[in-house]
Amino acid sequence: MNRHASHVEISPGVFRERMGLFFEDIAVGETYEHRPGKTFLAAESTAHALRALDQTPEFSDEYFHGQAVGGPLTINPLHVLAVLTGMMTKTFSKIVANLAWKNVKFLEPVRAGDTVYAESTVLEKRESKSRPGQGIILVRTTARTPDGRIVCTFERSILIYGRGQGPYEAAGY
Repeated sequence: MNRHASHVEISPGVFRERMGLFFEDIAVGETYEHRPGKTFLAAESTAHALRALDQTPEFSDEYFHGQAVGGPLTINPLHVLAVLTGMMTKTFSKIVANLAWKNVKFLEPVRAGDTVYAESTVLEKRESKSRPGQGIILVRTTARTPDGRIVCTFERSILIYGRGQGPYEAAGY
């Protein structure tokens, strides 16, 4: 079985799309690109900031930002982190639990109109000592714009189901 196959044959000539990697599919040192990228829009960022009750003008008021800073609205870094985490989901969708984010660094601001791409490199991998059929991976994620500006990096520990574990067979995917 190809551990990175996008589809599995469930009967002769019938294929089912497979999303995400099981613990056994992941190898230390491999890098996974999370596509597609994400273009951040001022309106969605403003809505996100206001839903979070963050009234910081830098993140929620385009007029203020244009007058005080000049240029496009700055996207709230916590919104950027949330989007990056979501971008990882297609690759690492067999997640049982997020265990930790650490060494989170926002190196440059993301501005309205910026497109960001992310990739994750597997730093560590081990079977869970307390949860049979599950394993823990540590990844370093880097987010950059198409021109190569690195805007954010972080490490994330994730508990992932092993093959044959979790709700996937019963759910049909």
